[in-house]
Amino acid sequence: MNNILLNNLPLLVLNQIVSLLYLVTTFLYGAHFFSDIEFAKQYKRPLLSLTVVTHVLYLGLLTSIEGYKISYSTVNLMTMVALTLTIIYLFIEFTTKSDKTGFFVISFASGAQLISSILTSLTPNTGTAFSGIGIGVHLITTIFGFSAIAIAGLYSILYLLLFRQIEQNRFELLFQRLPNLEVLERLIMHAVAFGFLFLSITLFAGVVEQHAIKGAVTILEPKLITLVIIWLIYGASIFIKPIIGWDIKHMAYLFIFLFVFVTALIVLMTFFSPTFHTLSF
Repeated sequence: MNNILLNNLPLLVLNQIVSLLYLVTTFLYGAHFFSDIEFAKQYKRPLLSLTVVTHVLYLGLLTSIEGYKISYSTVNLMTMVALTLTIIYLFIEFTTKSDKTGFFVISFASGAQLISSILTSLTPNTGTAFSGIGIGVHLITTIFGFSAIAIAGLYSILYLLLFRQIEQNRFELLFQRLPNLEVLERLIMHAVAFGFLFLSITLFAGVVEQHAIKGAVTILEPKLITLVIIWLIYGASIFIKPIIGWDIKHMAYLFIFLFVFVTALIVLMTFFSPTFHTLSF
């Protein structure tokens, strides 16, 4: 079988190390959140930083095999979603000085990386390798857009869980450890705004690249139409609250649905579609 990992031992080892680092980092963040272990609190952020650096090195080595081009496959998409999720969260942690939501974000990133790692080692090389500024911008902003959708969904789940505890006068673990509802609401809307921005750039760059490659990507394919619908919903949701007065509690259900839907779509594409787009050369 023509497999990129089995044919390259250093890449295979680095792939396993990245997955292991994600799992250990998730454990440390969980140990600090649930048990307030001092060791976990002290070493979780340095290990998270090491995980990001190692993941970047892995992707650098992976793309160098194709002349620093990356295969436009959903398996590669999942590992890059894991990286962008972690980078976005690390930025949030450094800027807000709050590490209370890390376990939930990094757990999802670890799951994406683990699935990508397993499937990459089990499947033959699939997907066409792309290069160029247009396709690069399109791919990177797509990944950041999906990551923003994931973060908005995860924070929406935490918001509703915390809201339920407060409503029932149950001041338990989530109440004690999570940021307050106002902070979570702000984080949700920031993620939504970033998601809309990145998906807007994705669609614009896609149109430009579509013209450059003379229609090699089918415009009316279901996955592309779905992306446009999600972009419209996210754009509309930014104005729902000030115009209609819909509170964040109701909007959270919408963001959770989109998060679950996009996650399921990526997982299904991983198993049944080798690439994100249908190509017609």
